[in-house]
Amino acid sequence: MKFTNDFFSPTSTDPADDLVQLVDSYSLENVNYQKVTHWYHEANPVAMTDALCDGIIYRKRNGEYYALTSFLAGKPINIELFGAKGDATTDDTQAFLKAADFVNRLYDFVSVDPNNPSERFSLELQSVTLVGNSPVGYKITNTILFKKPVNFIVDRIFYRGTSDKTALIFQNSFKNTITTNISGTPVANASSDNYVGILLQGSQHCKMYLGASFFTKGIVCDANDSPGIFSGFAWNEIQLKSMQSNLDAFVIRNSNNGWANANRVIGGEFGSFTGLLDVSTVTRRRTFVKFEKDAASKGCNSWLFLNQAFEWGHDLDPWETLCFDFSAAPCYGISISEPRIEIKTGERIGIFHRGSEFNFNSNQIHYLTYFTDQDGVKYIGEKPVVLLDEDLSGDSKTNGSDSHFYVKNLEPFNELTGLFPNADYDNQFCQVFKINDHNTNLWVQWHRYAQFVLFDENRNIITDSALLQAQIDLLDFRPQDYWIAPGITSDVKIIKIGAEDEGDYVNNMYFIPEAKYVGIIQRQYDNARLKVMINRADRGKIEKVKFLQIPSETYSTVNDPSDSSMVGFNFNTGEKFYNFNTHKTTVIKESGVGSTLSGYTVDAVVGSRTFTVKTGDMAKLSLGTIFYVNTAGGAVRFKIAAKAGNVIMANIPSHVTMTDADITFPICTFDTY
Repeated sequence: MKFTNDFFSPTSTDPADDLVQLVDSYSLENVNYQKVTHWYHEANPVAMTDALCDGIIYRKRNGEYYALTSFLAGKPINIELFGAKGDATTDDTQAFLKAADFVNRLYDFVSVDPNNPSERFSLELQSVTLVGNSPVGYKITNTILFKKPVNFIVDRIFYRGTSDKTALIFQNSFKNTITTNISGTPVANASSDNYVGILLQGSQHCKMYLGASFFTKGIVCDANDSPGIFSGFAWNEIQLKSMQSNLDAFVIRNSNNGWANANRVIGGEFGSFTGLLDVSTVTRRRTFVKFEKDAASKGCNSWLFLNQAFEWGHDLDPWETLCFDFSAAPCYGISISEPRIEIKTGERIGIFHRGSEFNFNSNQIHYLTYFTDQDGVKYIGEKPVVLLDEDLSGDSKTNGSDSHFYVKNLEPFNELTGLFPNADYDNQFCQVFKINDHNTNLWVQWHRYAQFVLFDENRNIITDSALLQAQIDLLDFRPQDYWIAPGITSDVKIIKIGAEDEGDYVNNMYFIPEAKYVGIIQRQYDNARLKVMINRADRGKIEKVKFLQIPSETYSTVNDPSDSSMVGFNFNTGEKFYNFNTHKTTVIKESGVGSTLSGYTVDAVVGSRTFTVKTGDMAKLSLGTIFYVNTAGGAVRFKIAAKAGNVIMANIPSHVTMTDADITFPICTFDTY
């Protein structure tokens, strides 16, 4: 019985047979070595060199080369041959580094016919198979990097190095099978984003069975257009196993203009046990599936997620957890099918994304709410309690000059003077909520401008800048971009962000203890919508109230429809107006304008909806205003559907041709209670 280390020792005097039978010095397995002159039989042919000798699979003895016959026969290579102990306590890092060194020395291709240049199009990347069959696992303490393709089947690996490194890196995988599960040290230190369990760079057409727990980032799929790495990450099937107690469990990343697309991710048990992440090192929300990119890269497309299981509780309080976060860039063709979601504490789940063709299909969660923030990021949450969902476009009235607005149900607000019961001066609208528990999370969707004010227990607007800044700090998203806007008096200060050309803003917040009410403010725009929600578990902790006591389905004003200040409005049957001066409600009986409009003449052609106003003030004509041609005696009534310059578009075509025809606007009738 002769051991490999003895036979290949520089002092060995054993005969140099063409085939030798030995016992491996590390694994104690019977092994055979064959004398060779070329790498892998006569392939290519590539003559053996010292550079190909790794000292385990290929060895040099007295100027001659030997190769492990099981490798030449295409059999898997046991990691124990490189010196791994596999007892879960011995540091096997050097054995894994030797295995990686062997893989990284190998040639990329072998041509079927070196004399045929076209053969390069049928080349297959070489890849060997490494296995580790220890029933208890392998301990490593440093990064193991495979630069060349490898089939890697080592199911239990424990990383016990420092919390600022990547444990396993697989580069340029091509039609490989990678099966492994790695765990960092429990009570994971998540302070470094470099603390990664498995980093996959440039993979194609692979089947992977992976799990990673107790890292800042469990598994990272990196499309990285860098020298020595295939730029894409595509056409892989990834079967996930246990993904426990990571800050970002499964990450898709585009680097250096790389592009990750067309991959399928199946299964995965995502969760976190209380106490197994070091909460003191966590500074952001946790995400189970996340997309990242650098400045040189764009989005990704065509990822399918099937049957993931998500479960968590209050282990990272107060940081929220997102199931999926694709908000970093437009991502297309993302499909999430039948996830299992269990939230033990009743907190909400989340999915953020940008881009189109985003499909979420779950038989478990039937009611989903979509938001869109200012960057087009959409949010899907569990069925919430909707405190307010007001369409300001559908529930608003505007005069002919677009200078005066009414919004049904919301209270008038002026950014200079605050809540003020005079619609002549309001330029936006407000809904007030009573804060019964300041630790309650409130979700708000604004259109273009995000604005809110805080009130104290006496319903006075809070104007202390230190308190308002403390409230800004409680905003979840981009708090640094919000600012405090002073009113014309010292009685008003508003927290705001936004611009005329922005989209929707979405944010959520807790509240400072001094805030007893919050007023959510929305400006009037086309298609403006204001939505406010809380989690189901927080029902009753924040509730909608009315400071000005406006009746439901009612417009607030200080004037009756016939008042001169109401010129320019039209009134429709059934509309209600609440007069703050009289505290009475007016109900419109017959549609029309509030007071007489005279001196209007028009031209029109029979069969056309276009009316040209020859005389009369266009600023006093609002959309929906009714008129008729005097010569017809009111038999045919038109309604203004659109207007531009001195031209109005009616709802129906003119029944006659007319020139300088006088028209009449009917006066509305109403009852006051």
